[in-house]
Amino acid sequence: MLDNILNIVKEQASNIIAGNSNVPEEKKQAVVDTTAHIVVNELQNQLSSGNISQLTSLLGGDSTGGSSIVNSIENSVSSALTSKVGLNSSVATSIASAIIPAVMNLLNKKSNDPNDSFNIESLIQSFTGSAGSSNSGGILGKLGSLFGK
Repeated sequence: MLDNILNIVKEQASNIIAGNSNVPEEKKQAVVDTTAHIVVNELQNQLSSGNISQLTSLLGGDSTGGSSIVNSIENSVSSALTSKVGLNSSVATSIASAIIPAVMNLLNKKSNDPNDSFNIESLIQSFTGSAGSSNSGGILGKLGSLFGK
């Protein structure tokens, strides 16, 4: 699941910055990698902060627009692109405000597709340390058990 999210973010980020002349060529991969890392960390932070109902609503609803979660992720990505990659803040904000809604809308679409294996339960399970991790007894493990995982 985490690999799927990373790939979605990287694909969307690559597509969005490909023709962006404000991002130097030598920084484009760093933008993609940093954005993917921040999105996964922010999703994990949302789950560990107990925002499961907001995340479920975001990914299971009709729209991701205006969500505080989306805004939080955008701000974190923008900040990281400025501090870690060295983009100026207006370019970083512009990139984050293009990439994050696109990613969240795609995750929403996948979550609502009955033929797709992506869902909030599998997202929670991926952050609870399934597949051999010893972390499944923590708070996220307990939250995942609420969904039968």
